[in-house]
Amino acid sequence: MDGGEPFRKMRNHSSRPRAAAGLMAVATVLGVSVAASSPAASCLPPGAPVFGEMAIIDQARAGGEPIIATHPDGTLLYGAHAGTTHLYGPEAGGGTGAFTDEYNGQAYFYWSPDHGKTWTFAGRPAPANQDGSGFSDPDFAIDAAGTVYISEINLLNVAMSASHDIGRTYELRNFFSEDVADRQWSEADAKDVVYLVGNVFGGGTSTAPAGEVGHTLFKSKDGGRTFTDGLPDGDGLGDLRVDKRDGTLYETHLQTGGDKILSMAVFRNAREDDLTSTLHPIAKGVDMLAHWPAFDLDPSGNLYVTWDESGRGARPAGVYVSASKDRGVTWSDPLRVDLDDKTDTWPWIAVGDDGRVAVAWLQADESLPDHDAETPGEHGWNIMVAATTTGLGCDAWATAAYAVAKATGEPIHRGTICQGGTACQAQGVDRRLGDYFSIEIDATGRMVAAYSDTRRGGSVALPGFLRQTGGPSFFAPAEPAIEPAPVTQPAPQPAAVPAVKGVRRELPATGVADTGLAAGLVLLSLACALARRLSLQR
Repeated sequence: MDGGEPFRKMRNHSSRPRAAAGLMAVATVLGVSVAASSPAASCLPPGAPVFGEMAIIDQARAGGEPIIATHPDGTLLYGAHAGTTHLYGPEAGGGTGAFTDEYNGQAYFYWSPDHGKTWTFAGRPAPANQDGSGFSDPDFAIDAAGTVYISEINLLNVAMSASHDIGRTYELRNFFSEDVADRQWSEADAKDVVYLVGNVFGGGTSTAPAGEVGHTLFKSKDGGRTFTDGLPDGDGLGDLRVDKRDGTLYETHLQTGGDKILSMAVFRNAREDDLTSTLHPIAKGVDMLAHWPAFDLDPSGNLYVTWDESGRGARPAGVYVSASKDRGVTWSDPLRVDLDDKTDTWPWIAVGDDGRVAVAWLQADESLPDHDAETPGEHGWNIMVAATTTGLGCDAWATAAYAVAKATGEPIHRGTICQGGTACQAQGVDRRLGDYFSIEIDATGRMVAAYSDTRRGGSVALPGFLRQTGGPSFFAPAEPAIEPAPVTQPAPQPAAVPAVKGVRRELPATGVADTGLAAGLVLLSLACALARRLSLQR
């Protein structure tokens, strides 16, 4: 985010009572650290996820606020940027020239055909990425036809480009998709249908360039070339998601006054151009450290959301997850998935098959005062991951069980994480990471992460990448093929004897059973011989 803080805008249940909302218990089951509302009343956890080495995908370009996506063909897409508010003056004298040496606009995009082993930079000629253009805050959206859309802010407007070759090249579609706006998010549905949401300050779009104020939602049906008039979106914040089975659009909302209710806005008729929504509460008393929650949905349309808590709301500080099995209407009790009191922030979520969920966040190696990420010092920040294969509960219990592991071998960053936007730069506070990092499930069912890495020093972070190498798959095992039942051949039968008129088909039996018949024939022969002898004597 380039400006200031954005507008804040279960299988069968057991009869055993559930734990109270927000209660965390930690257990060791089968040697795995588990977060669950009650170890005795939760599903069994999977094995702990295991991760490979930390990698920098580009040594020459900055990598703030990275976003990662998986194209339907398996290609990984990576976006990051060298925002001017991500420069950290005290580190400018040493380390890297990644901000200036290859500067060609601020947003950089890459693609990988081999699950992140190699990456190719997708350079963009002017005007899509003209030197000094000021593009930043990259985001991906992919429609049902496989078109990749990127949105990015340029000072006070949002531009949109599209790729028909899976992120190799991009064409600028609309320089003013949003005007006088900050921090956009995007999502796509059917072919050429793309949504855009952002914080608009009296602007609009290229077709209606003025008049919108506040968090606003727009829709395009021509691949991002033109957009509808904006729909005021109240307390909406964070990313968008579409269920491509029927076009239902989702966005999280946070009511900052009163009970501070985190809700899901559901746009059931978005495909019919009806951009009105129904709000369904997820949790009350939410007070986040991060700017926004993150959510995702599985192939059956079940929803999963994660957010962090500061400890000043209804729950202890930590990372929480909730799930919905009825497409956003009702939600499970918030489940805390971090394991201790160390400061946690910036959770992100990625979902594979039904119930298979990965949650990742940054964790300080200590509990900071008031869990304030801007606390100065040399404390390290690592990526933690919680994984489950029972995100919707399991046959016996309603409560999912997450296995938790540290994904990074060493801290990706040390010291302050500033979330104050332009104020960080003005005050000389470290904001090299930006405001978030992201995770995704790749085409093999493994979790991948895009993060900002400051281990090498310098005035900007570099684009980091991490991939799961072991532990649970986020794709369910393939159903075994159903083998056809073996065909039992009947025993060979003797050939039938054809029926002939006047001839019996049955042959007489022989052997012991014929003793009586033989005796009768002998007696008959003797009688005949006796009669003949008597005849001769006459």
